[in-house]
Amino acid sequence: MAVTLFSCGSSDPLDVDVSEMKVQIEFERFEQEFAKAASANEMEKVNQTLMAKAGELYEFYIFDLLSVSPEHDSIGSYLWYFQNDPTIDLVNQDINNKFSDMSILQDRIIDMFKHLKYHLPAAPLPIRIVTYNSAFRYGVTSTSNQIGLGLDMYLGASNRNIEQLAFPQYMKAKMDDQFLPVDIANSWAMTNIFAESPGETFVSYMIYYGKLIYLVDAMMPDLEDCLKVRYTQSEYDFALASEFDVWQLLVDRNWIYSTEVKLIMRYFHDAPTTVEIEGSPDRMGQFMGWQMVKQYMEKNPEVTVKDLIEETNESKILKAYKAEEYE
Repeated sequence: MAVTLFSCGSSDPLDVDVSEMKVQIEFERFEQEFAKAASANEMEKVNQTLMAKAGELYEFYIFDLLSVSPEHDSIGSYLWYFQNDPTIDLVNQDINNKFSDMSILQDRIIDMFKHLKYHLPAAPLPIRIVTYNSAFRYGVTSTSNQIGLGLDMYLGASNRNIEQLAFPQYMKAKMDDQFLPVDIANSWAMTNIFAESPGETFVSYMIYYGKLIYLVDAMMPDLEDCLKVRYTQSEYDFALASEFDVWQLLVDRNWIYSTEVKLIMRYFHDAPTTVEIEGSPDRMGQFMGWQMVKQYMEKNPEVTVKDLIEETNESKILKAYKAEEYE
């Protein structure tokens, strides 16, 4: 597997030395454990071992992603037939080929959690990271102490299996391993660090996602900026060039404090584009929230990442923002 580490130059307070941070995480390849079973009976033994080891995360994988009924007579038999399905077998082959060596990704993950520990010493850290074939159901999921990675969701848009999926093209385009590290950071932060709800107003969503992306930035300061917001470089360039115009649109239409659900979905949810902004990437509200939070932090250098996340005064962050015209 090739995960590219980018260095685009970072400045304080996110360019920090984490060499003294101690982080220990176990890495497990469940798809490889399944492959070792030579019969349904052996698969049942594997099932029992993994259930005891991974608990809640394994239950999510079996019962939610693979849709095995808890009342099923033999989960081992179900997994045996799943593992030997011709289509699943092709996907497993591609996973094994693309992710044969995960050492670079593992180093990246350890480093990102060292950065998290540096900025948020009391934040929970995962004890285990598990990989599996999710049958194209879900990329990354987090519990209170584990992370699950559906590696099939990161085989690349040109992969022979992904090409056959009925997913929209904009989704396939992001099924690439370059987005895997940021997806891990997002999943862990949203599950274990941030409140469950961003709030009710448009600006609440902007600040919530702005803080989230800023934390991703703090966890991976050397990652290319476009990837921190799950954009391609061209999408990121468009968002930068459109920031001033989009902000004026929001202000002119009095949308900043809107609670309209459809409006919030248009600006903050995954989609082919941000509706009404021709040629734009999706989630422009998230991007602009990030710019807002970055300006707040730049203007208040004494504020730490911990202070930012704990700040509940939205007006303080909003007042620091001035949309920048692209030159």
